[in-house]
Formats: sequence, C-alpha cells, structure tokens
Amino acid sequence: MNAYKWCIPLCLAAAACGGGQLNQNKATNVQAAVMAAEQVGAKDQPKASLHLQLAREQVEEARKRAADGDESSANLLLERAQVDAELALQLARTEQEQQNAQKAWEKIREIKQESAR
Repeated sequence: MNAYKWCIPLCLAAAACGGGQLNQNKATNVQAAVMAAEQVGAKDQPKASLHLQLAREQVEEARKRAADGDESSANLLLERAQVDAELALQLARTEQEQQNAQKAWEKIREIKQESAR
C-alpha cells in the first residue's frame, strides 16, 4: 500500500512535466520533402514558397505541441506539413516544366522562321 501512495504523485508529476515525443519518422519525412522542394527551386516561386513556409511553420508548431504533451495534435500538424511540403515540390516541378516547354516552343518558332526564309 505504501508503494501505491508514492506512485500516484510520481505519475502525476511526470504527466505534469509534459514533454511528449515528436514522431521522428514523420518529422524526417517532412524534412526530406522540404529539402526536395528547395532543391527544385520552390523558394523562388511564390505559390510553392508559400506552401514551403507553411510546412516549416507547421513543423515548428508540431514540436511545441509535442513538448507540451499533445502528441495527437503534433502528429496532425506533421501530416499537414508533409502535404504542404509535397505540394510545394509539385508546384516547383510544374513551374520548371512549364518554363522548359515555353523554351522549347520558342526554339521551334525560331527554327520555323529560319526555314521560312
């Protein structure tokens, strides 16, 4: 009985301290998606840059919530951050592909103009 008397206050004290763990696997996946988006130029494109910033902010908020012991909210924020980082990556790739297509069309026009002369 004496052991239980000490267990309850210790358990409550530990719970009051908070400090849950951030899901490191999810956090690593988000970081990888953020880095991939940065590498394809998301920082230089307004729409992609916005989603990249949102992903970073959500990761930071997830860290705070995990530290406060709210692991459920932290995990949801990491999932949102993952989606925003992946969207930034896709937006950046789409922009690059559109620029490459535009350059290709310009070359085709130049070639057609030269051959018409």
